[in-house]
Formats: sequence, structure tokens, C-alpha cells
Amino acid sequence: MADKPVIYLLPGLLCDRDVWQYQARALADACEVRIPDYRGVDSLSAMAAQILAEAPPRFAVAGHSMGGRVGLELIHSAPQRISHLILLSVGAHAVTDEECEQRSSLVEEAASIGMDRYAASWADLMLGYRDKDNPAVRRIIETMARRQDLDDFIAHITAGLGRADQAKYLPDITIPVLLVVGEKDTWSPVSQHQDILRLIPAATLAVVPDAGHMVPLDQPDIVSQLIVDWLRSI
Repeated sequence: MADKPVIYLLPGLLCDRDVWQYQARALADACEVRIPDYRGVDSLSAMAAQILAEAPPRFAVAGHSMGGRVGLELIHSAPQRISHLILLSVGAHAVTDEECEQRSSLVEEAASIGMDRYAASWADLMLGYRDKDNPAVRRIIETMARRQDLDDFIAHITAGLGRADQAKYLPDITIPVLLVVGEKDTWSPVSQHQDILRLIPAATLAVVPDAGHMVPLDQPDIVSQLIVDWLRSI
């Protein structure tokens, strides 16, 4: 029996394998699912190198938020090794002064109140688009955040702010790419994904209704089916 194809599901900021729990189950029969832990790693290129060092010669990638940025580093540094690329709730633009200020303020708040209390504030930010709270999603977001310490948070903020202008990578991507974004994502809005869509030669955009930045948790069934269908289609 042939080995299953490998897919890496890459978590974003203050997230871990739990952000992918629904998709991991949906993919388990067809794929070997790997979800890396790059806590404490303070550059996107180092996160990508960690994956490349232990990955098979060819593998699929789905990256959410910061994980999508890691996916872009992977496709830039080892394009021949990536069979499928799915980017969720992602950006590719260069760092702005506004972003530096915003990210610094997040770290300052976390440092002042501690990660345990900050987890609730983080969930508020991620779920702010909802008129009515979703206790199950909130619980997952807060639990993931509490598993990170302040040094992990600072490392990943450092990685994001130290990134290259990844928009320059996009025209060189030769494989088809699936972009997925929540309709109500205010952190990485639909317009941001439309900008990426225009720069990748063969990209498809899926806008998920009634979902925000945490789209794999907000609409798990829709996102799982999008990924399963994409892996089968090319």
C-alpha cells in the first residue's frame, strides 16, 4: 500500500494544532497530517526551514494567518517540493508603521496583564465581528493562547515584523493556489486576498460566509471541504 501524501497544516499567531482540529480529522483518511510547533522561533524563514528539514521530498501545505506567511516562505525557498498550497486569512504585503505600532501594543498588553488574562482579550479581538459570542470557539482560542508564554508571543511578533515583502514572491508561484478568507475578517480582509489573487498566476479565492479571521474554527465544515476538494482537484 502506497504511503499517504503528507499535508502540513500551519498554525497562526497564538495558535497551535487545535486551530486545525476539524480539518485534521477531515483529512486523516486521505493524508498524513502534520502540524508543526514553532513556538519560540523568531523568523518566518527559520519556521520554514524547520519544516523543510523533516518534510518528505514533496508535500502539501495549508497555512492560516502567520502560518500562511510561513507557507509563502516555503513556496519561495523550495517551490519544487510543494504539491499544493492553500492560504487562509493571510497577507503578503510588506510591514507598515501602523502594523508595527499595533503589534507592539498587543505585546505590551500581554506583558502587563500576563498571558492567562490576555487570552480573553485575544479571543475578543478574534471574535469581535460576531454579534453573538460562540462559546465553543472562544474556549478553543483562549486555551491555545494560554498554552503560549510571553516569550513565544514576542518571538512570533518578531517573526512577523521581520518578514520580507512577500508580495514579490507571488508572481513566481507556478502551482495553483487556493485562497480562503472569512467574509467578515477584519484582520486580513477580503480585499487583501483579492490583491494576492491578482498577483498569483493561477489562484482561486473562496470567501467563507459568516466567518472572521479564525475561519478554520468559525466554519470548520466549509473550510474542511474546501481543502479536501482542492487536494483532489489538482
